[in-house]
Amino acid sequence: MENCTFCQIANHTLPAEFVYEDKDMMVFPDIHPVKPVHLLIVPKKHMTDFMEVEDSYLWNRICEVSQEMIKKFDLTHKGFRLSLNGGGAQKIDHLHLHLTGPMGRAV
Repeated sequence: MENCTFCQIANHTLPAEFVYEDKDMMVFPDIHPVKPVHLLIVPKKHMTDFMEVEDSYLWNRICEVSQEMIKKFDLTHKGFRLSLNGGGAQKIDHLHLHLTGPMGRAV
């Protein structure tokens, strides 16, 4: 979608500091972090929210990349949260997960 911020980031017409990128997925820091690690895990294919996910391959990629980021940022045993907003609760109408942590466990 032409006016979608995340689609523009996926097309490299808006800048982002990618911590991961492949042909299907991108991961970059949230511009308003709530924890030391606050990443957005975003499929490049535009979908408004979770209710539009019909592709099991894409959902599996979201899960795989999320697990990779949890390991990469050493959150496996420190606590993390994956959150997904939808139905108009998200600020940007493009499917994305928030990975935040650590979440209260001993560092």
